[in-house]
Amino acid sequence: MLSAENRAKIIEYGIYAREIDERTRRGGSSDPYWCTNWTFMPRFSEKGITMIDSYYDSYQDSISYILDDENINDFTLIFDFNDVREVKRITYQEYSEDDRFQVACDSGGRRHPKYFVKKMASPNKERQLYQVDSEIESLEYQLKRLKEKRNSIIKSEEEK
Repeated sequence: MLSAENRAKIIEYGIYAREIDERTRRGGSSDPYWCTNWTFMPRFSEKGITMIDSYYDSYQDSISYILDDENINDFTLIFDFNDVREVKRITYQEYSEDDRFQVACDSGGRRHPKYFVKKMASPNKERQLYQVDSEIESLEYQLKRLKEKRNSIIKSEEEK
């Protein structure tokens, strides 16, 4: 049973992390992430709150736990979807660790996580500069390789 005090702690639009429960292997797979993310979203009903793995949208396909006072501490809030916005990976890189989240929260799972930043956060200038400098360095390296390739082609033509 979930007390009213603990029920009030659960955020309706939150996403929660939980340690892997070895007892819930799916389909005999040895991979604990097979068709699971181990991130959970709450579903509220008159009977209580069920935490459903975010990989699927339906109860019957997902690992789920009915919350009670014994297992509520197994779940840790990652963020409230109302407080973040989804961004592309390149934008995600520009924010401080405390302002960004990389989360497996759909069937893309860990291979294709989603990136979120806090709505009220601003990009970190040092990170932005690092991203720009890294891109410049990469382009300079590509340009150098192309020039070397060009020179090699010209040199091989001259030797004929």
